[in-house]
Amino acid sequence: MRFTNSELEMIYQYAAPTKAETIGGMKETVPVIKDLLTRVIMENSIEKLQKIPEPECSQFIADNKARFLAGHENSIRRRLAEAKAQQPVMQGHDLTGMERFLPETRHMIVLDVKTSDSPVGFPGERHRYFLSDEGYRNARASEGRGEIKIKSHAAVAAGKLYPDRKPERER
Repeated sequence: MRFTNSELEMIYQYAAPTKAETIGGMKETVPVIKDLLTRVIMENSIEKLQKIPEPECSQFIADNKARFLAGHENSIRRRLAEAKAQQPVMQGHDLTGMERFLPETRHMIVLDVKTSDSPVGFPGERHRYFLSDEGYRNARASEGRGEIKIKSHAAVAAGKLYPDRKPERER
């Protein structure tokens, strides 16, 4: 027997350990369904499930539920893994940290560590720092030595950030 994707999804939503419990739950819902298409899908699902003998039907319901759960879990895990691989974890100062509001803070930088000689971390790490003018000069010197790569810079005044604008040719 062939089920549509909508019917399989409906069966997944009402899946119970036995055929009778699953069909019973679905039948209770039919009278309160307002949408005609949803009602037809539900009725077709019930009709098809009733044609399958009990041991196979219970197994079919369990397999369908497992397939939906595995697909959902895999989807979330895959998206989390992709997001994690896309961007390194930010270390250093928190965006709302008190360092941002200190009177001597004039710069915010986001940097990637390039070499193991770097004074701030290990290769591949990404850091955010709120710095004074002297700290920013030191970071530029470290970038000049190839230890870090400054990815972005913003001026800081009274805790407010003013990102640098890129020249027109780089936009």
